[in-house]
Amino acid sequence: TLASTLIAHPISHLIRGIKAFVVVFFKFTEHDFVKKIEEVCEFSQIYSKNGLPGLEEKLKSYKYDNMLKDGLNMIVQGYKLEEVNKSLETGLDRRYDREMIDYYVFKTMGAVAPAYGMVGTLVGLIFMLRVMGDSPEKIGPFLAVALVTTLYGLILAHLVFNPISNKLQHQAEINLRLGVMEIEGLKYVLEKQHPIYIKDNLASFIAPAVRKRLYKTIETKGK
Repeated sequence: TLASTLIAHPISHLIRGIKAFVVVFFKFTEHDFVKKIEEVCEFSQIYSKNGLPGLEEKLKSYKYDNMLKDGLNMIVQGYKLEEVNKSLETGLDRRYDREMIDYYVFKTMGAVAPAYGMVGTLVGLIFMLRVMGDSPEKIGPFLAVALVTTLYGLILAHLVFNPISNKLQHQAEINLRLGVMEIEGLKYVLEKQHPIYIKDNLASFIAPAVRKRLYKTIETKGK
């Protein structure tokens, strides 16, 4: 399985895929879309009150690295919105391509593992047939080997490699959706839009069940 994967992908992709597996399974934190939308609202209010100096001061204490921060930094440095959007969209596409590399590596491993399990089965059957006439008592061990190799191939494919590839793909798509939302939010910040307007337009990026939490702060202020 590893040999086929290395033939299909550069070794750097395999190493990257293993690192991505470690990150996704042991260091993964779910993105909070509601919090990101609230950050966009906060930046919009700061820009409305204090202009570019206020944005620049806020960015110094903003600890997250994301598309929104990159875009606002470019705006502070004097880039136009069209230039910023083009740069961020290109960067977002390239990041998605890189993350999908990890998916393809494990997808390849999941595809070939059962095939090599069948190869082990065929080898076991060959040895079983060779001793069938002279030593029938050896048929059992060879048959066991033939079956267990298929078992290993199926377990590796459907319990390890395919689930990992699906999770990596899911994570890449989540990151893509978050990046699109942040780029959209950047436009609202520069337009100095009201928080309610921003939340109404970015609410489509989150599940309906979560939207109640998005408007909770507004409802509290209304009361």
